[in-house]
Amino acid sequence: MRTKSNIKFYVICIMLAASSIILASIYLGKGQVSNAASTANVSVQPDVVLSKYDVTGDGKTDAIKVKIVDNKDEKNSATMQLFVNDKMAFQQKREFYPGWDVKLIKLENGKVFFDICSTIGSDDGCIHQLYVCKDDKLKSVYDFQKYNNNYADYFSVDVVKVSGNTLKTNVRAQFYTTGSIQYDMNLNYKNGKFVRTSNKFTPKYKAMSRKNKWTAEKKIKVYKKAGSKKVAYTLKKGNVIKLNKIIYKSNKIYFQVKNSRGKTGYIPAAKKFTSSCFKEAQYAG
Repeated sequence: MRTKSNIKFYVICIMLAASSIILASIYLGKGQVSNAASTANVSVQPDVVLSKYDVTGDGKTDAIKVKIVDNKDEKNSATMQLFVNDKMAFQQKREFYPGWDVKLIKLENGKVFFDICSTIGSDDGCIHQLYVCKDDKLKSVYDFQKYNNNYADYFSVDVVKVSGNTLKTNVRAQFYTTGSIQYDMNLNYKNGKFVRTSNKFTPKYKAMSRKNKWTAEKKIKVYKKAGSKKVAYTLKKGNVIKLNKIIYKSNKIYFQVKNSRGKTGYIPAAKKFTSSCFKEAQYAG
């Protein structure tokens, strides 16, 4: 028959055993990454160590640090260095007052990427790519600028949210054809690479504080399809249209427009600026 003292002894033993299990779990789990599904879009500040993410894929957290080195030369250059576990995984040197924006992105599937954007002067000369850490070095997996720079003198993409395995981004572009324009673009990570979820994008007129009204400043040919050589109609100076979509097709950009008669057509994006296409086009210096 158990006495009160025996029962008390058993209870103490059980509590000690439970405590040992908890402490062992904490000890063994130290430095390990949780398998729980979660996402992240975290800014990596210079000289601040970030150490809660597994960027190498070995199941353990890594120490991330960014350092900006002023080269102190006549071209006002600097170098951004990124370290993973005290090893330099990436560096980029730029001239003429460069600036960097470094983010760490984690998808729901657990994969982690570096979002690195650099500009010079007044946000010019943008270089913006996504990288993965492989064999202690960063490897580019997606170039945001890609062919967009062929059609704009300014093009920037901001990752505003990570949802599942999708990056939700806001695009700001100064196309030679339209001037400043904004639209949202989503990138989905699938089969080992990032791909756009759509090739058609709607301008954010409310965000731009303007109406969907474009007045032709010169004669402009409007084609039946994006990439077609068949002309649907020709705009004359003073004709007003609506610009409803930005179209990406075969590494080229087009604008879907509709005239006052409701007829839809497509204008290919210009690869250089000659003269303003539309009265409402706005260009920053």
